[in-house]
Amino acid sequence: MDKKTKDEIIQMMNEMLKPLNEWLVKSSKEFDERLKKYEKERQETDLRFKEERKETDLRFKEERKETDLRFKEERRKSDERFEKLRKENEERAEKDRKEFKKDMKELSAQIGGVGNSNGFFAEEFFCKSLEKSMRLGEHEFHSLDRDLKRHIKKKNLKGEYDIILTNSDTVVVVEVKYKMSKDYVEKFYNKSLKNFKKLFPIYSNYKLYGAVASMSDPEESYKLAQEYGLYVLGQSGNEIEIINDQVKEI
Repeated sequence: MDKKTKDEIIQMMNEMLKPLNEWLVKSSKEFDERLKKYEKERQETDLRFKEERKETDLRFKEERKETDLRFKEERRKSDERFEKLRKENEERAEKDRKEFKKDMKELSAQIGGVGNSNGFFAEEFFCKSLEKSMRLGEHEFHSLDRDLKRHIKKKNLKGEYDIILTNSDTVVVVEVKYKMSKDYVEKFYNKSLKNFKKLFPIYSNYKLYGAVASMSDPEESYKLAQEYGLYVLGQSGNEIEIINDQVKEI
């Protein structure tokens, strides 16, 4: 192939490739432009996202701040309501305690008054009956004393006796209760009777006997008094009933 023919072929090839090259250049340029556009859009999108994220974070912080403030305010109001309720409950409880204490005091006074009245009635009954008879079992008496009390500070002794019956050589000490109990019997025998001659030495040479008197004698107190060798006196209508007269000298 001669040189001319070769150049013609090359020229012809260039002519044929020229549109392709132009297309490639154009396509490359368009691609670069689209890439730039995409990059720009991406950057704009990232910027919008960042702005929106910033705005969202800001709104969240503001909302959280407002929520915290509302919560604190609600908590403060709740604490105030609770404190008010607590104080009202304490005041009501204190008022109830005072009223209960007052009611119990009044009830105690009423019960005490009934007890004292019953005790006085029992003492009056046995005192009047013994004054009338001046006799107890096989013993006759010439004097009766009532509500005998004595306190000897030096000996640290104190005693109170409801009824004392005496003759020339015998003394009977009577403990009166409206309702006798085992505890009363034990205390009377082990303390009151044991201290009687120490408190009243004038009777030191007398024969000493004890007696318990009541309107009601539970069986256990009656049996204990009998074991101690005490007179047991009760009521039978308008008269004294001697329930036990098997007595022992103290």
